[in-house]
Amino acid sequence: MIKAKYGLEDDYFKNLRATVKNPLDEAKKQKVILDYKIFFGEAASPHDYNVMILLEFQNMTAFDHLREKLDPILVKAAGSVDQQTQIQIKRLDLREVLGEKITREITLK
Repeated sequence: MIKAKYGLEDDYFKNLRATVKNPLDEAKKQKVILDYKIFFGEAASPHDYNVMILLEFQNMTAFDHLREKLDPILVKAAGSVDQQTQIQIKRLDLREVLGEKITREITLK
């Protein structure tokens, strides 16, 4: 859950397109994730998010050794861990990360 800074939303989405889209597409292709979605809307309060990046996994066991599966994809797409850190630092000018959650979809029967 992310709060893109006011007036910089387009810049943030350009940054995501340039740095996140290809790795997530590759993770999906390799079945590390089932799908991903990016949601954008109005924040309900000054402390609320306006961007949500949703990653869908097959099940909870998909989190086992997730970094080992994702790191090669990220290194190939964005470079070394140091290079990835520099990308994250640049994003600080565009957004604030408010948190993350693991949730499960339920079906009422």
